[in-house]
Amino acid sequence: MSKVFRASYLIVAIAGVALVATAQEAPVRQMRALPPASAARQAKLPYTAEFKTTRVQTLADGSTITHESTEVMARDAQGRTVTVRTAEAGPDASNTRTTTTLYDPATRTSTTWSAPGLRLDVTTNSAQQPRTACAANVMRAESQLQTGSDPIKPVSEDLGKQTFLGVEARGHRTTTTFPAGSIGNSNELVRTYETWFSSTPGLAGINVRQVNDDPQSGHSLRELTKFTAGDPDPSLFQPPDGLETVTHEMHEEVRCP
Repeated sequence: MSKVFRASYLIVAIAGVALVATAQEAPVRQMRALPPASAARQAKLPYTAEFKTTRVQTLADGSTITHESTEVMARDAQGRTVTVRTAEAGPDASNTRTTTTLYDPATRTSTTWSAPGLRLDVTTNSAQQPRTACAANVMRAESQLQTGSDPIKPVSEDLGKQTFLGVEARGHRTTTTFPAGSIGNSNELVRTYETWFSSTPGLAGINVRQVNDDPQSGHSLRELTKFTAGDPDPSLFQPPDGLETVTHEMHEEVRCP
């Protein structure tokens, strides 16, 4: 066997061994590349939560105006969510209005009805998000507004974790200080905004407590008053009979702020 032939044979043999080794190691590399399970893929548990919101506005003479409203939020085993809000509809506290919003992620359909009311609004949007989620984003955005001629930077504070009626949540507080004269104010003005979002697996993202202190608009407190795990009352998801149904189709994407 010539030297040239032996060298060629040796090169081919080494290349063959390298290919076999690569083929054996490939599955190992593929297994290492698999991402860990994402927390976002965790099952969303069904629940029913009741809230009470109290708003107190202090007038120039020291007297106060108080408004109260209630809210029921629920999610069933199918992933549908419903929000039922009851608030004063006028100066007479006994005159109330209840608005219900039902969202079905499977059909991306939002259904809204009010009592008293005669109409059932059904809106379908391929990119629509539940109104409750949008409302939370709006509140966060409003808390971070910066006004005045000078740059005013809110200070964010992590409040750690607390448990509210069995639901563990993490809190954050944002404090915005407006120096005297920055927005026409004669004295320093301080606004604080505090939120507690559930960190409990399967219940993440539920806003269980919210406190807003604003010398201009007053003090508001939204607190969890009752929490029940498990499937909610099916009647919450059932619109009343006899309402006129009005259907809307959204062709543009609706984004939360």
